[in-house]
Amino acid sequence: MNNFHTHTVFCDGKNTPEEYVLAAIDIGMPILGFSAHSHLPTEPEWSLSVEGEEEYRKTILELREKYKNQIDIRLGIEQDFWSSTEGLSDYDFVIGSVHSLNGDDTTWSSVDYKKENFLYGVEHYFGGDREAAAVRYFELVSQVYDKTKCDIIGHFDLITIFNDMTLEETGEMFVNTDDPRVVEAERKALEKLAAAPVIFEINTGGVNRGRMKHPYPSDRVMAFLSEHKIPVILSSDAHETRHLTAGFDEAMKLVEKFDLNLVYDYKTVENRQEVSE
Repeated sequence: MNNFHTHTVFCDGKNTPEEYVLAAIDIGMPILGFSAHSHLPTEPEWSLSVEGEEEYRKTILELREKYKNQIDIRLGIEQDFWSSTEGLSDYDFVIGSVHSLNGDDTTWSSVDYKKENFLYGVEHYFGGDREAAAVRYFELVSQVYDKTKCDIIGHFDLITIFNDMTLEETGEMFVNTDDPRVVEAERKALEKLAAAPVIFEINTGGVNRGRMKHPYPSDRVMAFLSEHKIPVILSSDAHETRHLTAGFDEAMKLVEKFDLNLVYDYKTVENRQEVSE
């Protein structure tokens, strides 16, 4: 099994790229894709620095050459909606993601970094209405292919990251994804992206880090992906080597349950139009 969503010490991962390569070779992984978080001035703690991006590309390309007889290494980027798109052609593949509801230098940015950070933004920009913030999130997600021309849609419903734990603690979802406004915004985003040549992740990252009980996306979204035969790919969103394929067994059960169109390489996207027809 391959993994194309991998974060190293160049952004918010715990291991070096070479440690990932050696771990992937050790478990017999055919293809390993690196996907550092694109530079965001508002998020220096978890995104690439301007200087770091050049070193990141250089390092991955050197590793590709060094280990070319043992593993297929791909140089990718997790391109945030708010990042500059300059230089994207330097990468083998792009994961398009939305982590923030604003792209300026205000205090609030990420929707998944810390719960208090999210609540601050909801209070100041949406009058305390979390579902209104979720609607805005899905509006941005619907535009992520147009903005990034990505190959893969990253964690489509990231806005739900705090739901499982909050539901367990309080009996209520942190963001009510059953609110009609949210359901409609989610549907519109799915319909827009269904027309684009993209693959959706079945992303186990939130589960692997103990923040969620269910991989992204939700069962409702998976049902849509199944109905429209939209390709999906397994992703561990690894932030350390031990998570390279973590959660894939459970993710495969969802693939089988929903009869999803599973692919093992984003290059399958070139067949997307034929699949849709």
